[in-house]
Amino acid sequence: MKEELLEAIYATVERLEQKVDELSDSPKNAGTETVLSPASIDTSKLEKAILSVSAKEEETIGNLAKLREAICIYIDLTKKEASKDEQRSKLLFDTVKQLKQEQDASSKDLQERLDNISNTPQKKIVTHLFEPTSKYVLLFIGGLALSLVLSIWGNLTQWREHQDREEADLKYRALKMVLPSDDPNVRYIEKNFSVCPNKEVIEKVRTHVNIYEDSIRYHNEMIQMAAIKDSIANSLFKEANEIKKKINQK
Repeated sequence: MKEELLEAIYATVERLEQKVDELSDSPKNAGTETVLSPASIDTSKLEKAILSVSAKEEETIGNLAKLREAICIYIDLTKKEASKDEQRSKLLFDTVKQLKQEQDASSKDLQERLDNISNTPQKKIVTHLFEPTSKYVLLFIGGLALSLVLSIWGNLTQWREHQDREEADLKYRALKMVLPSDDPNVRYIEKNFSVCPNKEVIEKVRTHVNIYEDSIRYHNEMIQMAAIKDSIANSLFKEANEIKKKINQK
């Protein structure tokens, strides 16, 4: 395609050169004819035409020279591009060849690994999964688990209450064993709790017992707080004495 284009350009240049030669010959013939013409003919127009033709001839020659230079530059560029295309195609061919070799090597390695895996004995792990076939089964199992948890929690609560009652009964029996049988407090409790239960008396006793236990608890807390504050005060007193000693030494 490029060679055909260059041939067409050369043919165009040759035709232009022939045309320029014809134009350059025509003014000369016209000049000779004017010499032989009579003096009455006005030669100023002919001279102007000859000058314009010569100017056009020079311009055409310059354009042809530029065109030849452009053609030469185009040919050089075409050759350079052709060489670059050859280099690129060669580089591409080498790259494709290298990739093909690498692919062959990797496929060979993979085939060897597959052969090794196929030759080695395989261990099969069998797992049994329980998959419920219905959501109702899951709901039933969840309900059973929840009821089981609630029943266990209720039984633990009842067992603790029963233990507390047994401990309280044991304490009362121990006090009853230690105190004399004709003690008025024991007789009062036996009368209002066992012989003739009186709810008002029971509530009063419960209130007094709660107040007493709260007071004992508060008393113990105050004792612990006093001990903590006493230790803090002792540490502060020691620090104050050390500071005084340092001041006196200075």
